[in-house]
Amino acid sequence: MSYNVRVAFPGEDRDRWERRKESVSSTIYFHRPDIVGLQEPTDRQLSDLRERLPGYRWIGVGRRDGETDGEYCPIGYRPNRFDLENHATFWLSASPDEPGSIGWDAAYPRLATQVELRDIETDARIRVFNTHFDHEGEMAREESARLLRRRINSTGRQPTVVTGDFNCVADSAPYRILTDSSSNARRLVDAMNAAERPHHGPRATYTDFDSPSSGRKIDHVFVTPDVQVRQHATCADTRPDGRFPSDHLPLVADVALPAGDGSGELSECGH
Repeated sequence: MSYNVRVAFPGEDRDRWERRKESVSSTIYFHRPDIVGLQEPTDRQLSDLRERLPGYRWIGVGRRDGETDGEYCPIGYRPNRFDLENHATFWLSASPDEPGSIGWDAAYPRLATQVELRDIETDARIRVFNTHFDHEGEMAREESARLLRRRINSTGRQPTVVTGDFNCVADSAPYRILTDSSSNARRLVDAMNAAERPHHGPRATYTDFDSPSSGRKIDHVFVTPDVQVRQHATCADTRPDGRFPSDHLPLVADVALPAGDGSGELSECGH
């Protein structure tokens, strides 16, 4: 699952975090993803979700200081399904190892979280990257896409899934950079296009809390070609008042990974 849960803005009333947190956590709980990448939660919001989702372990830091200040891009996983092999954080900037660094024409510090997980039963390994591209800087989004491709290319040949709010649609330059098959970097494909079954649910992911905005799919799940995508969906769960839990709709993708024991079997991962 990839889910921008919307940062808790001060002064909001109808859509303030206190009115949304139960529905956000319930949406994750109901769909039961094995792995979930979130965008925008602060330390307090992530603490609320930890309390309500005890079946997950979370990896991530605040974007301003590499500790607890600012929005996170955390990755949650089920420890009864996966062992954590390693993890890292890098900033989307020309100084990716400098916490809080702002890249190019971005309005804010942006980062990516990466983990390597091992399936306890099959020994299959999967690398997951979760990120949130800047919403203002056009150059920042393009350079962030290039940096992300380089990082994926430098981390080995394990099956890889990339989740995030990329603040770009499918015909944009950052999207084309991410999915460019002519470069030397490992190829990424949109899980929606690679799925064996037709996409389920709304096409758009960005909303006004009432309805998906027309044509605005800015959240994506990408995979390397060695990841088989069974199905892909946009979840349109609502709160009791009929509004969405966030101004973004979550994406879910059911995928299969080659087993790590050389048997040729697949490890199913998803719902």
